[in-house]
Amino acid sequence: MANASTRQIASVDRYANALFQLAKEAKVLETVSSELLNLKKILNEDDTLLSMVKNPSISKSNKFNFFNSLSEKIEMSKLAKNFIGVIINKNRINYLMDIINSFEKLMSGLKGEMSATITSAKVLKEEELKHIKDKLKDKFSSEFNINTIVDETLIGGLKIQVGSQMIDSSIKNQLQTLKEKMKEVA
Repeated sequence: MANASTRQIASVDRYANALFQLAKEAKVLETVSSELLNLKKILNEDDTLLSMVKNPSISKSNKFNFFNSLSEKIEMSKLAKNFIGVIINKNRINYLMDIINSFEKLMSGLKGEMSATITSAKVLKEEELKHIKDKLKDKFSSEFNINTIVDETLIGGLKIQVGSQMIDSSIKNQLQTLKEKMKEVA
């Protein structure tokens, strides 16, 4: 039997794939993709919005109202707006960011791009992201779609994941390595 996280990933991928196929058939893939990226940016910029979206004590109708008003404000297409309605109705709105990330991976695959997840202790500046993206492009000879995660426990440095490869230059990892070496000596 699959565990909860495996089921969650499968569910996220199913929703992302369904939206991808619908957008492809309607010939609005780029539009839906940019709308989802815009929505992701808005939700990432305001922690209270994201926590409201994930809060189980807030009713479906309030979440519908919030997303209806937001979708009008950012001029979201009917397809994207209806999709958000479906995931609210199916109690999957907590997975919205994961669904958007999965959709982005499908778009990257279509464009022949690779995906990389960069985890840092602080929000990276555009110049820093561009520099990292250029280095990845040189190393892998491919364009990259970058997802960023802020994890203050890293203290400093970066973790970059491309497929199954992990580059971990975080201070947290360096301290952990030093701790292990000190245990060996003792």
